[in-house]
Amino acid sequence: MAGEGIDLFVPTYLSRSGIVESRSKLQRFIRDQGLGRYKRLHVYAFIAGAWTLNPLVEAQGLPNLATIVYDRSPFQERAPRIASEKLHFLTWVRYGSPVFDLARTPYPPLTARDVKVGLMVETSPTSFIRKHEQTARDYGAFRFECDALMQRYDDCMYLPMNHDELYVRLGEVWPDVLAFIRNGRFTSAATRTPPTGDPLARDQPR
Repeated sequence: MAGEGIDLFVPTYLSRSGIVESRSKLQRFIRDQGLGRYKRLHVYAFIAGAWTLNPLVEAQGLPNLATIVYDRSPFQERAPRIASEKLHFLTWVRYGSPVFDLARTPYPPLTARDVKVGLMVETSPTSFIRKHEQTARDYGAFRFECDALMQRYDDCMYLPMNHDELYVRLGEVWPDVLAFIRNGRFTSAATRTPPTGDPLARDQPR
């Protein structure tokens, strides 16, 4: 990223107290790191990041925010609700309140029109979702269409990864992130066709 002239900042912001305190920590990070001094600010937001950042932008704005690429997952976005309902005490011991906040808070979309928005949609389930497959199914059909994710977007693509894999294979999607930062579009090689059929059955280990 440095070779592309991009400074990278990775905030540690999630608080056991919940999403509201996490949002305050993120706001302090933005201030303390002086991110307002940049002409353009680009964000890659994992799932909890969107729930944390979007209301902050909507309420106060980030004047230099140019781009957000969201990691979204019709599978993993059900994980907080599963953890809250099936593993409530263990979840609280390990993570505190943010998981419960995510479970009960509908997705807060970003509506700012002057920010370029890209969606990267995971198409494979984590082992956690596999383990709790029936509960995940009970919440309703999995919808992978970009328009079903309740977020306006300028481009949308699909990743053959699950949430755990994306954390350690981010370098593989960096070319598309960079293309979106530069052009407001992912690369021509990006997959833009949603998966079909039963996604869990299709992805069964062989």
